[in-house]
Amino acid sequence: MIAAVAALNIVLGLVYTQYGTMTAIEMRGNWRAMGWSRFGIAWLAMAFTCGPHHLVHGIHIAMEGRYAGGLDLTATAIGFPAGMIWFWLRVEAFRGGRGDRFISGNPLWILALPTAFGVYVTVIVMTMIHDGGAGWRAPEMAIPNILLVGIYGMVAFYLTRTQLHNRRPLGGWSLSGLSLALIFSTCATMHAVFGVYTLRGAFPTDLHHVVVDWLGVPAGLYFLHVVRSLYRGSATDWNRMREPRAAGQAPVREPAPAAAAGQGSGPRLRRRAVRARAVSELALDVRASAVDRGD
Repeated sequence: MIAAVAALNIVLGLVYTQYGTMTAIEMRGNWRAMGWSRFGIAWLAMAFTCGPHHLVHGIHIAMEGRYAGGLDLTATAIGFPAGMIWFWLRVEAFRGGRGDRFISGNPLWILALPTAFGVYVTVIVMTMIHDGGAGWRAPEMAIPNILLVGIYGMVAFYLTRTQLHNRRPLGGWSLSGLSLALIFSTCATMHAVFGVYTLRGAFPTDLHHVVVDWLGVPAGLYFLHVVRSLYRGSATDWNRMREPRAAGQAPVREPAPAAAAGQGSGPRLRRRAVRARAVSELALDVRASAVDRGD
């Protein structure tokens, strides 16, 4: 079990950190023409705090023989597939591919997701209670993880509502959007397990987790703010139309990815255009239109 928990966390840590690396490259290639992507900046903060959390946790387990319980293994294993699917889609978009898959209709596995996730959370909570709940050890390391449970849960709420709002007008689902919603739902559960284990004394205090997890709290809050703003339509990003500055002024669209990459054509231009679209599509995953919401 120790090897499995350590390996899963190290792989997730590397994957999440690579999310941030790809986003940084995409933003660097296009920020002069299109400006900074708010979602891209928020995602960078998330990737470079969530990734190190898993890396540090996995390395401590592998190198120090730190406790690796069944809940830790279950929470990490359940969240692993969604993280890998989203990583595959981002790599595909980064290399010039589609970066998403449309799922038409309402497949049985999607309809079963709410029930399956409810059963999953119930089992986790009941197991925690059966094992004795939580104590009050190492609060300086446990508190940020407990805060992240609420933050990631709210992010998952907005991501899920976006998919539900867009399902009827689009006639289906975005695989990228669904996997991102599942990532934050399972991440909230993982941090709950980590926090409870820490409060019980299973994970002793270490400086690495204290620093990384406390940095993750403001990063998570900013990410939640950006996601909520995009969902409500009160923020703009690379994929959005800017509002007129004065009454009667024509709307101004953000530069197209190809224009952002510069003049001319060729493979290099197309690659840069796709990278611009990749960050833009991140925001599309979390935005529901005002018409769909009835605003």
